[in-house]
Amino acid sequence: MTKFIKTFRIDRKKWLRGKLDFYNNNVLWCDKRQAGCCLGHVIHQTMKCSWDDLKGGGSPEDFYKKPSLLTQYNESSNYIYLENNSLAQSAMLINDDVMCSDEDREKDLKDLFNSHGYNLEFYN
Repeated sequence: MTKFIKTFRIDRKKWLRGKLDFYNNNVLWCDKRQAGCCLGHVIHQTMKCSWDDLKGGGSPEDFYKKPSLLTQYNESSNYIYLENNSLAQSAMLINDDVMCSDEDREKDLKDLFNSHGYNLEFYN
């Protein structure tokens, strides 16, 4: 079983959030912008992988191969598949909300992760 760290750090200089447009959706890691969404930062830290490993992934279910703090198995139509869990789904909604200020976004993400037993720290 993978042991997860309890505190995740998000570098604001490498953090994609809000401000989506038609061509540039927030992803786990965007090489062009040299930044990733909040979940990209969490995966980078829990899996100890490089940023390049996360390129192009849109959500944790694109990256993880088994259940994790951001994914779960779901049984449906006689087969089991991996999907994002409620923490990941909620974090994506908060992270990508174009109407939310960065101050409110940080508070909401901290509150969300805290309610699941994790801490978020923002720096830079």
